[in-house]
Amino acid sequence: MSLDASKKILKVFGIITIVFSILGILLGITAIIGGSALGIGTATGNVESNANLAAGVGIITLLGLVALIGSIIDLISGICSVRAANDISKIMPAWVFALIGLIFDVIGIIANFAQKKPDGTAVTPSNMLGLIIGLAISVLIFIAANNVKQAAGK
Repeated sequence: MSLDASKKILKVFGIITIVFSILGILLGITAIIGGSALGIGTATGNVESNANLAAGVGIITLLGLVALIGSIIDLISGICSVRAANDISKIMPAWVFALIGLIFDVIGIIANFAQKKPDGTAVTPSNMLGLIIGLAISVLIFIAANNVKQAAGK
């Protein structure tokens, strides 16, 4: 792949990553606030249903936190990719965050397959399309960053 093509890939997919990471940050914040708000209501009622509700609230809050952290990493990756597309001397942060994003996407796909329903059966991969698209974008950004890194001699 040529240097110009790699720089275009970094710029285009960096911008796409920035947009989706901002949406992910908003989603993560919403989940954390929503989970916390649900947790306030666990002080009344029957103890068993409170324990189930508290577990659900904890999971919602944890997933919101994970989404927030992952989206912040994606935002940094997108910003670094756009910067590297404009100035190849700034490729190392883009390359590092592209690698981190790639690792997190692979972990996300594995975690999706590892999920189980309460009855022990496997969860259907309902969000696999989004995970595969995210992985494909991460692979493209990493390959482009790697090409630019080699061209910059780093």
